[in-house]
Amino acid sequence: MNRPSMMTAVVIDTNDPEKLGRVRLLLPGLSGDYEDQKLWARVLSPLAGDGRGQCLLPEVEDEVLVAFIQGELSSAYVLGGLWSQKSTPPEGVGGDGNDLKLIKTRSGHTLQFDDHDGDEKITLSDKNGNSILIVTGEDRITLKAKSKLEITTDGDMTVSGKTISLKADSIEIKADSSLVLDGGSTADLKAGTVNIN
Repeated sequence: MNRPSMMTAVVIDTNDPEKLGRVRLLLPGLSGDYEDQKLWARVLSPLAGDGRGQCLLPEVEDEVLVAFIQGELSSAYVLGGLWSQKSTPPEGVGGDGNDLKLIKTRSGHTLQFDDHDGDEKITLSDKNGNSILIVTGEDRITLKAKSKLEITTDGDMTVSGKTISLKADSIEIKADSSLVLDGGSTADLKAGTVNIN
């Protein structure tokens, strides 16, 4: 029986017992002695090396294209995943202009590159709608948090700009050792009640 050099397979396990980044495959297209063959296969990955590389393993039940060196089933390599009528690509991929490139995970976390002429942007978002948006044409970066945004550092932090506006229902500024407010030429403090202790 001639063994195939390439075929489609279905991922049935991603928990590699040898921790080598392999996935276990079911090869339903084989027949005879090799029918329903299950095996562990290495996954093609850009920049793969010692403790580094692009780590994007396929998910269980994903359809993949697998190749075999000299037709040996023991030397299986996953070349990539496949979309189909059952498993369709993310909305907006391809189409006229092919402007959208993205990485989207099982839960909906997305890194999206939009090359639409005149409206180029990069968006990093999670399934809840928290996001970082870079709008190229406006030279603008927007951070959006659905409920809470924290910025922390173990060192110094500087916020500078031509105009800085802070708006909230309540704002608290607290310094453990010293606080300096310098208005340069003018400083205005407006409130119904002002307490200075």
